[in-house]
Amino acid sequence: MTPPAMARNRGSSPVYTRVGPAWATLVGGVFGDPMVHVRLRNQKQSFFFDLGDQSRLAARVAHQVDAVFLSHAHLDHIGGFVWFLRSRIGPFGPCKIFGPAQTITRIENFLGAITWDRIEDNAPVFEVGEIDGDELKRARLQTGSPGISLPPLPIRDRVILEDDHLSIEAVVCDHKIPSVAYALCFRREISVRKERLAVSGWGPGPWLGRLKQCIAMETLEEEIPLPDGTRRRAGELADWLIIIRPGKKMVYAADMADSPDNREKIIDLARSAHTLFCETAFTAADQGKAAATQHLTTLAAVEIARQAGVERLVPFHFSKRYEDDPGSVYREILDAAGPLKIIGRFNERQV
Repeated sequence: MTPPAMARNRGSSPVYTRVGPAWATLVGGVFGDPMVHVRLRNQKQSFFFDLGDQSRLAARVAHQVDAVFLSHAHLDHIGGFVWFLRSRIGPFGPCKIFGPAQTITRIENFLGAITWDRIEDNAPVFEVGEIDGDELKRARLQTGSPGISLPPLPIRDRVILEDDHLSIEAVVCDHKIPSVAYALCFRREISVRKERLAVSGWGPGPWLGRLKQCIAMETLEEEIPLPDGTRRRAGELADWLIIIRPGKKMVYAADMADSPDNREKIIDLARSAHTLFCETAFTAADQGKAAATQHLTTLAAVEIARQAGVERLVPFHFSKRYEDDPGSVYREILDAAGPLKIIGRFNERQV
């Protein structure tokens, strides 16, 4: 039998997985307050999904966060904001924050509760967007200064943020209050055949970045200057040197009721996702408690993942009533999983 102390330590250990060009880490483990840190490999860029248990993170991690995606404002999901706010004091530029309706007011209230008389030009700056139907209401908030309203943006096809490399989709679910689930969708993966690059004689350089950009923008007729002084069409180089794979998708679904409407929204959002982080608060035997508190059970999370055709499920946000025996929760999930891969700490190590 596993001693209770060992079980608690295992349940609070981080759970991590790779999703395409990123690492995603459930920072506080399955019993910690929810927070997923997504770090893009080879780039100084990160995202946070919720701001729960940040105790294992160094302040420097917060310095490279481009955006924070809040599901809702219950304390266990937003309690780490003070740590994040303090970590952002410095010349780090604005950070985006997204959440449900009233997020702008809540962030304003956080900032207004603190005296900011000694930070001079190092005040944290946030561009806050709250999801209101098919519109994203926005404001620029800086500590110690009045907020500035920004023009609202339309939300099309669920997309609330996008750039050349990725997009973020959002759906609003019901948890007695609005609770937002998010999908991080990476564009196509464009990688170089290293063995062919090695025999080409050209070597790595800025030209490869330009080639990848031409592929992403579908300007394949453009000629790329090569290190040996010659020029080749981007399409010709791509055919010989580049591997293109479909982009992967990661979904973060926190607290919600097990209702047909919520299930439909999450299944649609998570369709064919590589990884689904899904709250799994209670076992099937405690379904009554799940219904009373508007949370999902182990079986509900597995059914959603399987119906969505997800490759990997990361269950999280286990009720602390199972801290002495997290294995009982995992066993129930594994028994129902079928071909679905479950990511978690089943024994002393992550599987």
